Amino acid sequence: MATKKKQTTPTQESSKDKLIIMLISILLGIGLGFGIAQVSSEDSNSTDTATSSETSHSHSEKYEVSAEQAPKVELVVSEDAKSGYNIKIVATDFVFTPEGVNGENVIGEGHAHLYVDGEKVARLYSPYFHWDGSFEGTKEFRVTLNANDHSEYAVDGEVIEVSQTVTHDSDAEGHDEMHMMDSNEESHDHSDM
Repeated sequence: MATKKKQTTPTQESSKDKLIIMLISILLGIGLGFGIAQVSSEDSNSTDTATSSETSHSHSEKYEVSAEQAPKVELVVSEDAKSGYNIKIVATDFVFTPEGVNGENVIGEGHAHLYVDGEKVARLYSPYFHWDGSFEGTKEFRVTLNANDHSEYAVDGEVIEVSQTVTHDSDAEGHDEMHMMDSNEESHDHSDM
């Protein structure tokens, strides 16, 4: 018994070929797209890493102001008796304006960014902040004054910033006494519970 082979018309073969070509194109396009995205991501990461190693400053844009308009900043970092460190920013010709964040820049207004050992740890909307970190050895605390759009205030390309190096030694004389708490605050008698 002979079986008949189903014959296809040239139009059917052409449609089938087009469908195969289209599927191959889609798969290649998806693969190529992922490949480009991966290379682009790697390039972006290597650029960020290179930039980070070149400077310890943040990568914000600068908000250039004249020397006459430039705010001034001082930084006071002191160990807290209970934990961490108290940060005080003394700024002149500058007002903290949290309500203006992400808005238009106004000379003399904005917020601050706090960095510890080059890593941004907080955006500050007031002159006082408690950093709850602890460490042994030395760390650098740095503050930049930032405009509403987060750009760093600068004069002639120089960022307006201040830093303070802090050394912590828990073996230093008097250190334990500073952290001593009133026994009534720290311990409670729960024997009657």
